[in-house]
Amino acid sequence: MTDRTTTDTPLTRSHDSEPIPRRIILIAVLAGFSGLLYGYDSGAISGALPLLIDQMGLDAGEQGLITSLLLWGALPSIIGATLAARRFDRRHLLIVAAVIFFVGSLACAFAPTPAVLGAARFFLGLGVGIANMFGLIYLSELSPTRIRGLLTGLYQLAVNFGILAAYIVGDAFQTSGLWQWILGVGAIPAVVFFGGMVLSPASPRWLITRGRDADALRVLGALRGTEEIARLEFTDIKDSLAQQEAGLRGLTTSARRPMIVLLVLTFFQVFTGINAVVYYAPIIFAQSGMGDRAGSYANYGVGIALVVSTAIALPIIDRLGRVRLLAISMLGQTVAMIALWLLPDAGWVSIAAVFAYTFAFGIGMGPVFWLLVPEVLPLSVRAIGTGVITFTQYLFNATFAWAFPVALDAIGPLVFLVFALLSAAALWFVLTRVPETSGRSLEEIEAYWRTRGASASATDQD
Repeated sequence: MTDRTTTDTPLTRSHDSEPIPRRIILIAVLAGFSGLLYGYDSGAISGALPLLIDQMGLDAGEQGLITSLLLWGALPSIIGATLAARRFDRRHLLIVAAVIFFVGSLACAFAPTPAVLGAARFFLGLGVGIANMFGLIYLSELSPTRIRGLLTGLYQLAVNFGILAAYIVGDAFQTSGLWQWILGVGAIPAVVFFGGMVLSPASPRWLITRGRDADALRVLGALRGTEEIARLEFTDIKDSLAQQEAGLRGLTTSARRPMIVLLVLTFFQVFTGINAVVYYAPIIFAQSGMGDRAGSYANYGVGIALVVSTAIALPIIDRLGRVRLLAISMLGQTVAMIALWLLPDAGWVSIAAVFAYTFAFGIGMGPVFWLLVPEVLPLSVRAIGTGVITFTQYLFNATFAWAFPVALDAIGPLVFLVFALLSAAALWFVLTRVPETSGRSLEEIEAYWRTRGASASATDQD
C-alpha cells in the first residue's frame, strides 16, 4: 500500500469552493475543549509530581502509578462509550465527559492521600477516554472536506495548549507547594466545554445511521452554507454507508487494512517517547546541573514546542499532506533522541534536544495521527474502530507511563537511543505503508480502501 496520489485510486478532490460558515469554526473551537481538558489533566501531573514526592514521599513505582491511573481510567470508558455510540450521539457522550472532567478535577484537588488521589485520577480518566475518542470523531464528521485537517487538527492544538497551560499553572504554584490548585484548575474549562456541547448540533453522519435523514439534512445545510452542497454530501454518505459492513465483522473485512495501519502507528506514537517528556521532564532534568529551575525550563520548552509546532502544522496539513508531515516528524524525532542519548546532562543542549524532539512530534505525529484515525475508518465502524484504536493507545500510554521511571532508573540515557531507533522504524513505515488522504472526502477515502481490498483479492486469486 504505497500509493499516495490519485493516479490509480478512485479518490478525487471535490467541493474545493464550498463556503465555510462561521458557525462550524465556533463549534470546532468548543469541541476542541475536549482536547484542552485532556492536555491539561495530562500535563498537570508534571508540575504536581515534584510537590507530591516531597509532601507524600512517593517512590518511582508510586509516581508511575499515579501518573498512569489517568490513562488506565480511560480504558473502561472507551469500551462503554463505544457500546453506547450506536444509541447516543457523539455530542451527548461529550457532555457526559464534561461532567466527569468537572467532578474529577475537584476530586483530585481535595484528595487527602495518595490512594484517594489515585482513585480520583482514575475517575478523571473516564472523561479523558470519552473526550479523546469522540471529540475527534465529532470534529471529523462535522468538518468540510477542504479544511477537515485544519479543524480536526484544532483538537491536537487544544491538547498541546492544555499541556502548556498546565505547565504554567504548575510553575506558578511550585513555591507555595499547592499541588491541589494545579490539579483542580481543570474544572474551569470543563464548564465551558459542557455549555458548548449543549449548544452544538448532532453529527449528521450519526443521524443518518439512525435513520433521521431530515435532521441530518438540516444540520448539513447549516454547516455547509448551501442546500446543494448539503444534499450532495448527504447522498455520498448514504451511498457509502450502503456498501459497508457494520460491527466487529466490518473491522476484519472492509476496515481491515486501515486498522492495521492505525494499530502500527499507535504503537509508534506512544513508544517513540513523547510521554516521557510530557509527564517526566522535571524528573529527567533534575540532575542536569542547571539547578532547581531545570524542570521548569524543560516543561516550558515542551509546552511551547507543542503549541508552536501544531499551530504551524494546522494551516499546511491539508496542503502539504499527512504523509509528508509524518515523515518530517519522524526524521526530526530520530535526530533529537540521538542527541539526547549522547548528551543527556549537557544543560541547555539537552533542553534544546527535548525542544526539537517535541517540536518534531507536534508538527506531525501528534496532530496527523489523531486526524487519520476517524478519516480512514468507514462510517459504519468509525465509532467501534476508533474505540479499538483509542483503547489500544491508552493501554500503551498507561503501560509506558507506569514503566518509564523504572526504565530510566535501570538503563539511564540508553532509553533515548531506543526511542530514536523506533522513530527511524516509524519513518520507514510512514513512507511505505501510509496512504495520503488530504483533499479527499471521508466517503472518497472509504472508496479507496474498497478498491485496494478488491485489487488485493484479485492479486491473491491470480
